[in-house]
Amino acid sequence: MPSQVGSGRFRSMSVGEWLDATFTLYRRNFVLIASISAVVQIPYALLTWVLFSLTGVAAFVRSPLASLGTETITPAQAQHLLDSYLGVLAVTLGLILVSLLVIVPLGEAATTRAVSDRYLDRPSSLLSAYRAAWSRLGALISMIFILVGAYAGSLAAVIGLVALLGAVGAGGLGALLAIVAFVALVPVLIVIYVRTVVAVPAIVLERASGWRGLQRSWQLISGRFWPTFGRMLLLALIASIISSVIAAIFEIPGAALAPGNTFVFDQVASAVAAVFVGPITYIGVTLLYYDIRIRKEGFDIEMLARSL
Repeated sequence: MPSQVGSGRFRSMSVGEWLDATFTLYRRNFVLIASISAVVQIPYALLTWVLFSLTGVAAFVRSPLASLGTETITPAQAQHLLDSYLGVLAVTLGLILVSLLVIVPLGEAATTRAVSDRYLDRPSSLLSAYRAAWSRLGALISMIFILVGAYAGSLAAVIGLVALLGAVGAGGLGALLAIVAFVALVPVLIVIYVRTVVAVPAIVLERASGWRGLQRSWQLISGRFWPTFGRMLLLALIASIISSVIAAIFEIPGAALAPGNTFVFDQVASAVAAVFVGPITYIGVTLLYYDIRIRKEGFDIEMLARSL
């Protein structure tokens, strides 16, 4: 990695150099990167606010029992409460699916394309970034389904084992095994995340399929698990701290000035954090992808050969 981002000289980076390169590239291309994030995050935040307001979810979230008014819940009130919970679940699930299958993959892919272009000293724009992201959306969705299937399959295996033991009368043993299995499942999921962390850059920049992108990431991270884990953990902590500060800036004054509208302030804080903090992780992952390729595949030599 170059000592100055985009200088055209490629070498591997230490942790400090990688963090410095991440924030330097963000600062120098702030308008472009923030715009890329805003294109998807602001409409999503507005959609969330509109749906929550129109369906009454916002009011229900603030006080789910406010409409009951009595200590004894009548059957009609119980049904109303159940319907409210189902409404919250339906709206929330719908928004999660939109975020998981459209907002996040498009934003991450477009940011990855723009960061790659700036890292390689190539011109980039909002339109070119999203054109590249849109062309890879199908492969990204495929990757997401594969990962969700892996996570859900791991969880289903644990639940199935517990249910089987319960069916044969070994409920106590099943409960103990469930606890052990869930504890053991955490490192397994962490391993999957770390080993597939550069799948998006592989899919976007190498035009790999969803499955091939995951395989490519698994191959690149091989032998680099702990350094990658440490870098991603450090970047996550930094992003969490910045997000917490942004949330406090909006939520604390909002709670003091307009207690009844804390939901609005929460949405504003979430949108601002998504626009300005979310891209930090995408930048770090893209630079990590190039750093690993330089270390393992001589990417600097490859770039030199292309320039001759």
